[in-house]
Amino acid sequence: MLCPDSFKGSLDAEDVAQAMARGVHAASPSTRIRALPMADGGEGTAELVSYTLGWAWHLSDVRDPRGQHVSAGWGCDDVTRRAVIDVASACGLGLIPEAERDPWKLDTRGVGHLILAALDAGARHVLIGLGGSGTVDGGAGMLHALGVRFRDREGRDLDPVPERLEDVKSADFSGLEPRLSGLRITVLNDVDNPLTGNRGAAAVFGPQKGLAESDVRRMDACMERLERAIDAAGELRRPGAMPGAGAAGGLGFALACVLRGQSRMGAVYLADMIDLDAAIAGSDLVITGEGQVDGQTVHGKVVAEVVRRARRCCVPAVAVAGSIDATPEELEAVGLADARALCDGTITLEQAMDEPGRWIMERTRELVEARLS
Repeated sequence: MLCPDSFKGSLDAEDVAQAMARGVHAASPSTRIRALPMADGGEGTAELVSYTLGWAWHLSDVRDPRGQHVSAGWGCDDVTRRAVIDVASACGLGLIPEAERDPWKLDTRGVGHLILAALDAGARHVLIGLGGSGTVDGGAGMLHALGVRFRDREGRDLDPVPERLEDVKSADFSGLEPRLSGLRITVLNDVDNPLTGNRGAAAVFGPQKGLAESDVRRMDACMERLERAIDAAGELRRPGAMPGAGAAGGLGFALACVLRGQSRMGAVYLADMIDLDAAIAGSDLVITGEGQVDGQTVHGKVVAEVVRRARRCCVPAVAVAGSIDATPEELEAVGLADARALCDGTITLEQAMDEPGRWIMERTRELVEARLS
């Protein structure tokens, strides 16, 4: 059974599974293989769910964080009226040139455009994966695209970017898209950070997206003002201190605290959705993997969730990773029977990045041969 996550920056989960399959057959040509690539709500979640479950794939023209046109993919099932969206396809860090990674000037309007596209397609339930965002706007851009208007003390409309939201005094929800009242939203993420504070969106994720360390407190104060304005409008359903509100630069706040979305751990939800337990139960060995296995792997990552389910089914699990930065005790805590890194000292990082498929195949072959010996 092959159920890897993507190797971010190298291969998506499906390509990783294909490379693993070549490695298994190199070690044991007669072995029967089943592949169920996995995700945790990050980049590639929408495509993976759509491919695995046979949902229709759509492309929509939306605005990226800079306001430029971008074609974003999302999936929809006409029978169940469910849709799946990756925020990274509309506001992902990869959409923003490094020279323009200034969170003060970027917003999430494109995510709102995707939600509207799903509503136009008849969706009644939308899954939203929060990984890979390049913004820190508290979800204001998304809310703006859905009809919310933000105003300063004088009642002037504000663009929903942080540099303008520093002046926000009020929020007007009178133009909010009415169809949202009948839409169920499930938010998929793997973090429990609140909107503000030392573990908030600005402090923890802002610097990763280009926010200067010296601006963290200023951005945090901006998010506090945004929350107060929404609260004053009577539209704050849950406090920004709730776990997960800080996900995706505060998109978790707008989706869960304002639009009443239900937060779920992405890997757990998606594993249930594709019936991973049943697939594992019929296997002799589970091979999983991700870009890096480290001390954080146990906290909601794909590898840990796959291994947890494999152990429950009494099936051994092994992993291939781009790198392993974990002690033997940490690997034991994850529950892996074995793990191999592409960068194990025999090749350089450049070699691994140049030919990830080749080296994933090789490490998978080594794992299978070790199990057979």
